[in-house]
Amino acid sequence: MDESVNIPGHADSPDLTTRFAHLCGDGCTPGGDPTECSSSDGAGSGTGGPVAQPMHCQLVLGEGDAIPSCRPVGRYQAGGPCHRGMDCAAGLGCAAADGQGGVCRQYCCGNVESCAAGTYCDERPMAESLAEGSTPLPIPVCVPAVSCELLDDSVCPAGLTCTIVREDGTTSCVVPGDGRADDPCPCAPGLVCSMLTHQCKQLCRIDGSAQDCGMNAKCQGGSTIYPPGFGVCVSTS
Repeated sequence: MDESVNIPGHADSPDLTTRFAHLCGDGCTPGGDPTECSSSDGAGSGTGGPVAQPMHCQLVLGEGDAIPSCRPVGRYQAGGPCHRGMDCAAGLGCAAADGQGGVCRQYCCGNVESCAAGTYCDERPMAESLAEGSTPLPIPVCVPAVSCELLDDSVCPAGLTCTIVREDGTTSCVVPGDGRADDPCPCAPGLVCSMLTHQCKQLCRIDGSAQDCGMNAKCQGGSTIYPPGFGVCVSTS
């Protein structure tokens, strides 16, 4: 069985690779083609005029919503500190950090699989929205994956569960949903969300030592999506 999975968080779009696009507004695409945003007014013509300021599309706070807008490129690269999007380099947004302020992170408004290796696409509050004291606005950015083993949440902080977050089998600790087997995603601990059916599937160990699937079911692997030794339960009846 070659069944894809989707990372936690999703929209109702049939194309789950762009399921965060609804958070990115209409207009230019944050993290998209840099040619969408022209240089600032007053660009130099090579005759001693002012030098053009590089621009890129980023999400900004406007009337209680995240709005895409062409703004100047900032100085900080991915992982650098920020208070607003204009602090970050091209293709990066300012997502809230655990403490005060924010961290520059790559946008993933388009294909969620565009995130760099070791990261995955997920929603994070826009730092600027928290600073203004308004309702936290979620933006899609690439966040570091915390390597963990499926069906073992011992390395995850309290309240989080280990699941597959990318199509290459990358795992991380995430906030679980409530979905049980064959329920709509997002899924409860020990389950994974199928991209093909958009339903939760029970994770299991292929060797069967833990009897993860119970009666009238077996553990089936055979997909590169699942880490070695893991699969999902399929009915044998």
